[in-house]
Amino acid sequence: MKTDSARDIVIIGGGHNGLVTAFYLAKAGFKPLVLERSAQVGGAAITDEFHPGFRCSTLAHAAGPIRPDVVRDMQLEKHGLKFITPEVSVTALSPDGRALSLYRDAQQSAQEIASFSQKDAVKYPQFQESLGKMGGVIAEALSTTPPNIDHPSGSDLWGMLKTGRALRNLGKKDMYRLFPRAMVSWQQSGSADSCGRRFSSRRLCVLRRGGHGRAHAGNGLRCQGRGHGDSYQF
Repeated sequence: MKTDSARDIVIIGGGHNGLVTAFYLAKAGFKPLVLERSAQVGGAAITDEFHPGFRCSTLAHAAGPIRPDVVRDMQLEKHGLKFITPEVSVTALSPDGRALSLYRDAQQSAQEIASFSQKDAVKYPQFQESLGKMGGVIAEALSTTPPNIDHPSGSDLWGMLKTGRALRNLGKKDMYRLFPRAMVSWQQSGSADSCGRRFSSRRLCVLRRGGHGRAHAGNGLRCQGRGHGDSYQF
């Protein structure tokens, strides 16, 4: 017999994804139960004090991309959320004492890259522009409810049409990079968005892969999402 305390959905894991899912399920009238083995919920978004007086996220090194509608619906800013958007996006240190920093401004990043490779510096602004365009398509697609493939509704068809038009507007080169064949290429070659074929600087490729020495399709999509988010908080 169902009681007021009964739960109709169980979510395993109280990380940020699980909490957001539980919020929207509850908003839709369901009664979710979130199970988390740790003493604190939040997952990758947890902030810990690793040394007296020094606190940081112990896993997530960036907060994006975060959808504005999620921030608004959950009233995160009302509960203390503040976005910090420094001019420097990421930095790669090396044993020889040199460092490569990428900025939110593509031209400023190109100036930094020039000390390592003039050729890469020339290519970088166009690369960043291309990344932003692809990130925009990904952002729009991720915010769309997946269609019912077997029995698509009118809104499903409209959503697929909008996505198709957005892909077509990318142009052949950028559209090709978003196809599954391109993602397979990332997995096999270990280069996100053909970074290894575009740039000669190893430090630059590591930064564009999100700080990991080896990349894969998922990293490529995240890099594209961040590329889109560089222009505004997504």
